[in-house]
Amino acid sequence: MEAQEAGTHEARRRALAGAIERHQAEIVSRWLERVREETEKAGHTVNASELRDGIGDYLSNLADALRNSESAEIGGTDAWKRVAKEHALTRVRLGFDIDQLVHEFVILRRVTQQIAIDPSDGLQIVLLADLIDAAIATSVKSYVDSRDYRTRQQEEEHLGFLTHELRNPLTTASLAASQLRKDVGLNPRSVRVLDLLDHGLGRTKDLIEQALLAGKLEAGQTQPAMENLRAADVIEEALTAARAEARRKGVVFEAICDRDIVVRADPQLMMSAIQNLADNAVKFTDNGRVEIVLEGRGDEAVIHVRDNCPGISAAELEKIFEPYERGSSEKPGTGLGLAIARRAITLMGGTIGAESKEKRGCHFWITVPLAAGATNSQATEGG
Repeated sequence: MEAQEAGTHEARRRALAGAIERHQAEIVSRWLERVREETEKAGHTVNASELRDGIGDYLSNLADALRNSESAEIGGTDAWKRVAKEHALTRVRLGFDIDQLVHEFVILRRVTQQIAIDPSDGLQIVLLADLIDAAIATSVKSYVDSRDYRTRQQEEEHLGFLTHELRNPLTTASLAASQLRKDVGLNPRSVRVLDLLDHGLGRTKDLIEQALLAGKLEAGQTQPAMENLRAADVIEEALTAARAEARRKGVVFEAICDRDIVVRADPQLMMSAIQNLADNAVKFTDNGRVEIVLEGRGDEAVIHVRDNCPGISAAELEKIFEPYERGSSEKPGTGLGLAIARRAITLMGGTIGAESKEKRGCHFWITVPLAAGATNSQATEGG
């Protein structure tokens, strides 16, 4: 009896698949007409090619899912996944909201049911409803992701324009300062003023570049160029500025690196992440020490950054890697360094974390995948 029911069920699925294929052009045409009417009522003026995007392919995928998937929900999800992203991006670009997106599928279900299904065949009606419902769930997620991606892209475009406009006067000011330094009659006071000017201009340039990098990372416009790298070499180069600042402040600075560790990483992204962590550690440590340790652990390299800062509260730790979150410190900064580090490490398939005793000291760490076949010795050497 069960085998007979299963056979009947499979036969009805195949029959529905065949009906969708036979009537596909008519379904798309009628669906398009109905959706266009709805969008015009909502105040959108769009052309047919934009609205049609992906629906024909979806119906073809839907027919395949009916023949090959035992679960209607899984079949409906898989069928829509293949075209969901492009469809969602189109809807975001057209200015659709989620209600309009969902209503498109409601119309598709009604039209398909009217054209391709016998009104008395309850099994096919339920199958179609389950398939369309699965597509709706996938489409809503794709829409939200696409909307957020589009927003980040627009923000990055605005930021890119702003930084471009800022670079021009900054370059002019730097050139003017360089010309002034060539005057042989400069007195000590003028030299000090020029030193302050150079420092300020350099700081402004760093802030602009940091903001631009953060924007690109958050907008997904930076793709990692992965290479096999000797981790210790990248770390040493990344620590140059932090070492100099620690020396100026009288803070003990030590790096302990296993030089045999080879990682798979983007050199610029890895360097940026380490530099941001090390610079932060020195900036917030007014006395004591900063220590960087590189070690191998399983199939990854771990870079520890420990300092003697005043500590970070549990509440601040929860949001410290978010852009423009600076915590309660009065130290100058944009709040972008840790956000850049997090995004850079995540793009390379690594992880980042932090802990603090709150009253004294922080421990930040990042992990980076080891290069395939790489082995790590236990020897370490001071830096």
